[in-house]
Order: sequence, then structure tokens, then C-alpha cells
Amino acid sequence: MAKIYFRDKSHKDFVMENLNKCRRNDCYHQAIFYVMGISEETRMNIGQMFDFKNDCIIPEGMHGGWQTSGTVKVCNLAFNLWNGFAEEGRERFCTPEELFCCGYAPYFMEGIKLRYPEYCRDLTPPKRKDMER
Repeated sequence: MAKIYFRDKSHKDFVMENLNKCRRNDCYHQAIFYVMGISEETRMNIGQMFDFKNDCIIPEGMHGGWQTSGTVKVCNLAFNLWNGFAEEGRERFCTPEELFCCGYAPYFMEGIKLRYPEYCRDLTPPKRKDMER
């Protein structure tokens, strides 16, 4: 697996702490906690977004008074990586154009790598015959 980059120590600590709370440490859990950990606000409100007892997301948390335009992007991507969730009638907010138009985009890509490790791999450029000597 490629190296995953964290935003800061708090981000990494959050991911490790929440993975330890879960029954599973799979690509779904790694991706959701990685993405939810990008923002301090989503870290502080993880209990409103993820039900650890039932191991599921809490879509109603999308409407918490603490949400900002940036945290909504974080939560939309995290939920989408978890199970493809897109709130009915608000699907357009889950498009790449909406989600990746922010400073979190490089970290969003890291979350995608965690969720889809079999498809996200470093590419070796093919050798071009005209470059051989």
C-alpha cells in the first residue's frame, strides 16, 4: 500500500483512536475515519456522525448546527466512501466539482486511496520505444 499522508498529528491520532473503537479495521473504516479526521470540527463531532455501537453512519448529523461548508464536504465524502450515501435531493453536493473545490482535496485523495487500495496504486510510466537508446 502507498504511504498515506495525514494533515497533522491530531488527524493521525483521531484515525488510530477511532479504528481501535471499532470491531473492524477494513478499508471502509479506515476511509471514513481518515476523512472525518481531516477537520477539527468533524473530529469533535464524530459521535453525531458515526454510531460506534451499531457500526453505521448517522445521516441526520449532516444538519448539525456546527456544520460549515467545509465540514459538509468532509462528511459528504466520508459517507459516500462508507456506503455510497448521498442525501436524497442533495446528490449534486457529492459530485467531484462540489467536493474537491476546497483545501481538503489532497487529503480527500488520500481517503480514496484507503477505500480503494486495489485500484489506487502508484503508476509506473510505460516505456516508450522512441526513448530507448
